[in-house]
Amino acid sequence: GRPPRGARPAAPADGRRDPNAGAPRPAGKPKSVRGRRTRRPRSAVGNPRQRSRIALVAMLAMLAVATLKLVTVQVVDLSGYAAKSEAQRSRTITLTAQRGTITDRNGVELALTVEGRAVAARPALFTDDTQRKAVADILVAGVGNGLTQDQVMAKLTSGKTYVYLARDLLPAQADAIMDKITPLFDTDHRDAVVTERQDVREHPDNSASAAVVGTTDYDGNGLSGFEAKFDTKLAGKDGERVVDVDARHLIIPGSARDETPAADGMDVALTIDADLQYTTMQMLTDWVNKSQAKSGCVVIMQVADAQVPAMACYEPGKTARETGNKAVTDAIEPGSVNKVVTMAAALEKGLIKPDQVFNVDGKIDVGDATIKDAWAHGPQNMTATGILGKSSNVGTLMIAQQVGPDAFMDMARKLGQGVRTGIQLPAETSGYLPKQSTWSSSTFGNLPIGQGVSESLLQLAGMYQAIANNGVRITPTLVASTTVNGVTTPTPAGAQTVAMSPQTAKTLIQMLHGPIQGGDEYHRGTAPAAAITGYQVAGKTGTAQQVDEDTGEYSKTLITSTFAGIVPADNPKYVITIMLDNPLGSSPAGTTSCAPLFHDIAAYAMRAADVPPSAEQAPVYDLYVDN
Repeated sequence: GRPPRGARPAAPADGRRDPNAGAPRPAGKPKSVRGRRTRRPRSAVGNPRQRSRIALVAMLAMLAVATLKLVTVQVVDLSGYAAKSEAQRSRTITLTAQRGTITDRNGVELALTVEGRAVAARPALFTDDTQRKAVADILVAGVGNGLTQDQVMAKLTSGKTYVYLARDLLPAQADAIMDKITPLFDTDHRDAVVTERQDVREHPDNSASAAVVGTTDYDGNGLSGFEAKFDTKLAGKDGERVVDVDARHLIIPGSARDETPAADGMDVALTIDADLQYTTMQMLTDWVNKSQAKSGCVVIMQVADAQVPAMACYEPGKTARETGNKAVTDAIEPGSVNKVVTMAAALEKGLIKPDQVFNVDGKIDVGDATIKDAWAHGPQNMTATGILGKSSNVGTLMIAQQVGPDAFMDMARKLGQGVRTGIQLPAETSGYLPKQSTWSSSTFGNLPIGQGVSESLLQLAGMYQAIANNGVRITPTLVASTTVNGVTTPTPAGAQTVAMSPQTAKTLIQMLHGPIQGGDEYHRGTAPAAAITGYQVAGKTGTAQQVDEDTGEYSKTLITSTFAGIVPADNPKYVITIMLDNPLGSSPAGTTSCAPLFHDIAAYAMRAADVPPSAEQAPVYDLYVDN
C-alpha cells in the first residue's frame, strides 16, 4: 500500500490562491515510482450492474427452456411417454388354447394334447466344446429316442442364434434334464440352455387309426388326415393377459388385467370304432402279406346312415401315416364290381328279370374292340343272375346295349361316380367318369365292365350302400358328433340321392346272391369263399387290368382285385369294400380274390356288433340253364 498523504496546506484566510501554487517545483532528486499502480479507465473493468443483468437473462432463458421441456413431456407428449413407460414395464402373456380331443364313436381317445416341453439353446453363450459335449451327453441320456451326441453338437456349433435340441418331452423329463444342465453355466450364461412349453399331441392308437386321425407339427398345426381338414376348429383361439413386470422381469402380483380368455378347440367323436378298425387293419395286413400284393385297403360303411366305422390301408414297409388314406385319395379302375351299374339301369327300365335267359357267346364286338369273357366258351344260356354270378363280360355288354349310353350314364352319376363323396378328409379324389362327348367307338364296351372308369374305394362303398339302402345313396361321414363348450351336437344325416327304386334295389340284392353261391357248375358263383355261416351275403368280385406305365396300354399281368359286399343281405347292416393292388395267385394265399378277406372281416363285424343271424338261408338261383 501507499503511505498516507501529508495534510494539505490550509488555504489562505482571505480565500485567495497561493501565488506559488502553480509554480514548478524546484529541481531536486526525483522520487521513486516503484510500486505505483497505473489506474485503468472505469470502462475497461466492465459494469457490475450490466454483468448481473446478463447473468439474470441467461438464467431466465435456461428456466424457460426447462419449463418448455417440462410442459412438452407432461402435457404435449404425455400419452407418448406414458405408452413408452407402459411398454417397458408391461407384458402381454399368451393364454394357449387347448387343442380339441379326437375320439372314436365310443369315447376311446385317438388324439389328445398333453403339456409338453422343448429344450433349446443359444450357442453363442457356450464357452467351449467341453461344455457343449457335457450338455450333449446329458441330453442323449435323458431323451433317448435315437438322439445322438453328433446331432446335438451339430446344432450347438451351427452358428445359429437359437436352436432346438429336443422336443416332445414331458415336463418332469425336461425338468430332470435341466437340473443336470444348469450347474454347468455361471449366472451370466444361465440362459445358454432353456426350456419352452410346447404341448405334445399324443395318438394312443398309433397305427390302426393313424392315417385317418392324421398328424400335427411341433406348433400344433394339422398336417394330414382329420387333423389337417379340421385344423382351425380343433385348434381353438388363443387368449391373452396383460401384466406388469419388475426390473428382473418378474410378474408383479396383482397386476394382471385386460384378460381375453382362450377358447379351447372343438372336440370331435369320429364314426370310427377303434376295435373294429384295429381288427380290420390286422386282417388286411396279414392278407396283403400273404397274397404278396403291393398294398390294400378296406372300407366298412353302415348302410342306414353311411357312417364309416372302419377304413384301413396297408402298404408293406410303410407305417399307416406314410401309407395315408388311399381309400379316399387314390382312384382305381373297379373291374366287375361296376357291373351293378348296368344291372341297376336295366332293372329300373324294366328290361330284365333275375331269371331271364340270355344266350351268351364267349366274345362280343363293340366298335373296333372285341371283348371276351374270362373263360373260353361257346354260346351258353345264362340267366341275368348267372351273368352277374359268373361275371360274364359278354352278357353284361349285351344287357348294356339294351340299356343304352344315356340311361347307363344317368345311373352311374346317381350312384356317385365322377364326383367327390364329401368325406371329411383332405385330398379326396373324384375319380373319372368320361363324358359321352369324349367317347370312342369302343368306350361303351369298357365302362359297363368297369374299365375306362375310375373311382375311390369309398365311392365304391357308396354305390353298394345305395343298393342296400332301398336305392337311396347317402353322403358318407367320419364325424359322429362335435362338442363345443361342453355342448355336444350329433352330426346330421348326410344329403340323400335317390339312385333307384326300392324294388330295383331289392331285386339287385337278390341277384347279388349269385356270386356268393356254392355248389355245382350251374350254381357256383365267383366268390363262394365270401359266404358266412348263419348270414346271408350279397356281393360281387372284380378284377381290373392295370395300365402299364411303360407302354400306356392295359397290362396282361398287373391287376387290381376288388370286392364289394352287403351283410346281412336280408337286413343290411354293413357294406364292405376291399381293394388289393396286384395280388399274386402263386403266393401262399393261392388266389387273387378278395373274397376270403371279406369273409374274415365281415364275420368279425357281425360278432362285434351283435348282429342276429339271418332268419333263413339265402335262396339259390340258377346261373346256367340247359340249352
